[in-house]
Amino acid sequence: MKISDIPDKPGVYLFMDSAGKVIYAGKAVSLKKRVRSHFGKDSLDSRHMAMITRVRTVDYIPTRDEKEALVLEDQLIKSIQPKYNILLRDDKTYPYLELTSGEEFPALKVSRRKENPGSEYYGPFPNVRDMRKAKKTAEKIFPLRKCEALRERKRPCLNHQIESCPSPCTGRVNRERYLETVEELRMFLQGKTGTLTEKLAERMNRFKENLEFEKAAQVRDQIARIKGLFPAVNARKVSREKLRIITRIDPLLHLKELLELEGVPEVIEGFDISHTSSRQAVGSMVRFVNGKPDKSSYRRFKVRQEETSDDLSMLKEVVYRRLKRLMKEKKKIPDIIFVDGGKGQERAAAAVTAALGLEGIRTISLAKQKGVVYHRGRRLGIDPGTETWRLIKRIDEEAHRFAHSYHTERRDRLP
Repeated sequence: MKISDIPDKPGVYLFMDSAGKVIYAGKAVSLKKRVRSHFGKDSLDSRHMAMITRVRTVDYIPTRDEKEALVLEDQLIKSIQPKYNILLRDDKTYPYLELTSGEEFPALKVSRRKENPGSEYYGPFPNVRDMRKAKKTAEKIFPLRKCEALRERKRPCLNHQIESCPSPCTGRVNRERYLETVEELRMFLQGKTGTLTEKLAERMNRFKENLEFEKAAQVRDQIARIKGLFPAVNARKVSREKLRIITRIDPLLHLKELLELEGVPEVIEGFDISHTSSRQAVGSMVRFVNGKPDKSSYRRFKVRQEETSDDLSMLKEVVYRRLKRLMKEKKKIPDIIFVDGGKGQERAAAAVTAALGLEGIRTISLAKQKGVVYHRGRRLGIDPGTETWRLIKRIDEEAHRFAHSYHTERRDRLP
């Protein structure tokens, strides 16, 4: 479905990146008009452009009225916490792109403050990486001088040789042509890409008419780079159930980044040990698939080493037996193993996965401090208010509940 096919109704829309992660959520009186406005040919300033260039899919859900859309948007932002809903509303002391003025040959540079009244500032950019990308892209399409202070040179510098500077210091470009590039860059930073490409197309045709084919090819490449910033975007209507899935999968994406996994974790298994002074020792395993408990796959273990009082040895036994069985039956190995306890328990589980040649499995455990987990001996912080933390706590509670209930059952059987 194309963006033009989105209905003219109230609702909410979600911008998703290439990994399927929601990066922005918005409400609209008219979904068609609001979403189209984000992609209008002359509607993007440099800061919003950093977001739009990442969008690959637009999910939307119609609502009965604007009020319902407002409520739904609020719920989604609180639940998913999209990156750009936070960044685009935060105007702290973040960097700007400054287009200088009052100089014979203006330059584009980074500035933390609007100190020069004559300069033009674009931003702010809450994400420094986005700012650097915007600057690099702008300089590649519309190269200006790189020197902090313009001075005459006999020979052009390396930047000119790699075609990233027109070299006004050696007279390779006259001021009139240079200022044309400045104006084009200004239009680009203001988001007037539609008007800009039309202007460039006219220049390209003039070069062709004058048989200046090399110059025409250079302008053609500029147009191609500008259009290449905005790949095709698909739009799709989603149900409320689909929105629940999107909300649910977001903590898995967070865990993917936090634990440096190659893909989004599909299966997480949680383990716990329960006993009374090492008697009637049992272990539990709970399995979560795509963030939801798969209770039919839960397993209970009677610890075989009854004589030991070492919780870590018990945990190693249970984790080893579980993974060994999965390997024998050639079933899906968990992407993440969660163990109840602290740093010692995480290291014990990691030792088992290493011994079995399953280093790809990530192991984590809860620290005593709220909002902290251990992974490979390191402390990793997770905001306690996020869905990621709630998922981890739920796995912890499920593993503890399941182990405790089995231990109580065994203990109650004693005469």
